[in-house]
Amino acid sequence: MNQDQVRTVVLLGILSLLSLIPIAVTLRRARAHRDWDLTATMVFLAGVLANIPTSAYVVREGRPERLDPLGEVVIGFPSWVNRIGVATNGVLLLLCAVFVVHQVLSSRAVLHFAPLLAMALATLFAVSDGLHAQQFLAPRQVVLLAVLLAAAVARPGRSAFLGAAAVVLLFSVLGGVEALVEPVSVLRECRADNPCGLLGIHYAGIFTNENILSLFLTLGIPFVWLGLRGRARVFLAFYLAVLAVATGSTLAAVTAVATMTLLVLLRPALPDGTVGSSARSSSPGQVLMVAPILAGTAVLGFALPFLHSSIGDFGDRAVIWDMARGELGHSPFTGFGGNAWSGKYRFGEIPAALSPSLHNQWIDVQYAGGLAGLVLFVLLLAHLLLKGRTAAFPVAACVLFPVLLTSVLERPWSFGISNALSFSLVAALLIPGTARRATAAAAPVSGSSPVGAPARTPRRSLAATAADRSDRR
Repeated sequence: MNQDQVRTVVLLGILSLLSLIPIAVTLRRARAHRDWDLTATMVFLAGVLANIPTSAYVVREGRPERLDPLGEVVIGFPSWVNRIGVATNGVLLLLCAVFVVHQVLSSRAVLHFAPLLAMALATLFAVSDGLHAQQFLAPRQVVLLAVLLAAAVARPGRSAFLGAAAVVLLFSVLGGVEALVEPVSVLRECRADNPCGLLGIHYAGIFTNENILSLFLTLGIPFVWLGLRGRARVFLAFYLAVLAVATGSTLAAVTAVATMTLLVLLRPALPDGTVGSSARSSSPGQVLMVAPILAGTAVLGFALPFLHSSIGDFGDRAVIWDMARGELGHSPFTGFGGNAWSGKYRFGEIPAALSPSLHNQWIDVQYAGGLAGLVLFVLLLAHLLLKGRTAAFPVAACVLFPVLLTSVLERPWSFGISNALSFSLVAALLIPGTARRATAAAAPVSGSSPVGAPARTPRRSLAATAADRSDRR
């Protein structure tokens, strides 16, 4: 690590500590409006528990790389990390079960369609695993299904977004603290095949690599903007964008800038939950402007693995896309299962760096779930975008845009196993529809206090009260 990299890392650490000020301000505002409820807790714990094992490994061990006899990086963790993972998955499974039972017994549960679609897709992956001699319902598949089931009875909107925002901000601050305590452990080496980014570093925080952190941050930007209240949330969204650029990922930098631009242009807002309130409606011009961008990004992501040779050089991604594309005809309708691609590493067919996914959401879904999975995925995206009609379109567009853009070269959402980014999937599945005026003042959903109701109602002046009485006479 050279001196320029040391200074950059220290500045990122200081920036993370400074972010505690607006974080405290926004959390205090959330407490005043009673935004935090059981749904926020469920999303928050889903994110925290999923990331504890790898974060503990980085904090304790640093960033060692184990090589096999051929010089390839060996994936996997020491046994103590795996034991923590088993424990945290068990706790998360139990918490989801308790959450679902509580929601059902409290008679406040409303079944949501989007999480059910996601569950159908995850179930298809598991069934396809069983059909292709792989483990049916592996432990992390069961955890994912449990989290999605909890989302199906959770409260859509601000509370879910707040829980996701808290996860992203927590780990961004922890990464900053680690940067000040042990700067070397938050960086990954810059190589000829993986050059440094704009800031001259590959910043990974307390994650195992910079790509996971970049997805973590870019997917979290809309949740910080929408889940928190007040102007401080804008600073925090920009702060996450800066960290995304610091990861050194070009895709992350482009996605962060594009997402912030979209948020500033659309200025999406959530209903505050009071009687007669609703989210800021979008104009027809906004819909006409954003809809083609979303559609074009989705088409690019779908077509790239099949047309990459006529577009440019995509390195190892092109190799694995061609490999997967050549196998699709062997199981076109149901795919090969959620664990089929990663299983190739065990047989020496692919290197460790390419084993987590196919580095494109669309072909990843098609490889694991076939045409059936692809249809379910498209239906899920369409439902999330259109369920709130025009009023909720800006919110849905801003949440899904970084997902679609990163899907071109990465796999942000896993439907095969529960992983570090599953909390963002859960929060996105809880994009709210239009507010119902007749029920806005009714008992809150998901075991919470009234949605957005301030903790302290401002007291009216005597003069205003007297004026009201005189009007009634």
